[in-house]
Amino acid sequence: MKLINLVAILIMSLFIVACGGGSSGSEPIAPVVDVPIIIDDGGDDDDDEEEIDPNAVYATTAELKATKSFLLKQEYELTVSYKNASNRNAYLSVCTEFTEGEYGIKVNYNTCLLRTSIDKSYTGSLIVANDKNRLVMAIWYFDDVKSPRYEVWENNSDAEGERKFDVN
Repeated sequence: MKLINLVAILIMSLFIVACGGGSSGSEPIAPVVDVPIIIDDGGDDDDDEEEIDPNAVYATTAELKATKSFLLKQEYELTVSYKNASNRNAYLSVCTEFTEGEYGIKVNYNTCLLRTSIDKSYTGSLIVANDKNRLVMAIWYFDDVKSPRYEVWENNSDAEGERKFDVN
């Protein structure tokens, strides 16, 4: 009986080794590439910077060019404030998708970054995706819910520092 168990274990071990389980060796292995690190010495190299065409079409992303002042950020912070001078109870919505037409503004309320009810003024901050350059604030007064007030904000991409969406 011991001999049969030993032979069975030996045969199973051979099958496991024979099957392998790894790759067949036909897949190429990607070489390790050292990426150079560029250190900004703080010098003013704006004179050496060439003119960048914003409408240029490139075949690869390696050809893309950007100014030194361009920061690759996925989002930005926006300070939102609404001054409620009449102290009316209201509901604020700040949304990213809307259309303006001859009958007014139509808002996709599924894209709202802010939804809050207020009875006084409001101040807060939002994190907005960098590709969102226009926002709409819908102000719904509780005593007149059929006619909301809309305010549109446009991102000034040249703006440095704090971005503000102020409504009075």
